[in-house]
Amino acid sequence: MPQRPYLPEGSLRNAITFPRVLPDIEDARIDELLAEVGLSALADRLNEEAHWQQRLSLGEQQRLTIVRSILFEPDWLLLDEATASLDEPAERAAYRLLRERLPRTTIVSVGHRSTLRALHCRSINLGQRHVGETVPFARPADEHDPALLNQVG
Repeated sequence: MPQRPYLPEGSLRNAITFPRVLPDIEDARIDELLAEVGLSALADRLNEEAHWQQRLSLGEQQRLTIVRSILFEPDWLLLDEATASLDEPAERAAYRLLRERLPRTTIVSVGHRSTLRALHCRSINLGQRHVGETVPFARPADEHDPALLNQVG
């Protein structure tokens, strides 16, 4: 999931389910997921045709890709600043929803926000280090702030 998702021109349903085309019987599931990501106002617009990348804010686009990811149920989900346009409570809610709906999916996030660390069980910190400093390859995220980890689930 990129920071700036691709949403093709056309119906909102097809933008959400891109690159697949799902049968209309999935609309109830899409409606439910839209409500869970805070976009219930879009549920009545699934047949509306538009340039959705121009019509929706970046935060709304990112929420739609959360819905898309849940619909596709991938084994691996790679997020590249995919929640950067959401505020912190919405970001926590999005990750909680991903964990609940995709329990078998491995989620890997890349980002600059310090809040991401609390949303994962392991973190890898990349960056410039002091000469002679040894840094573990990966460490449990809860070593940094267990209180934050407990807040998100």
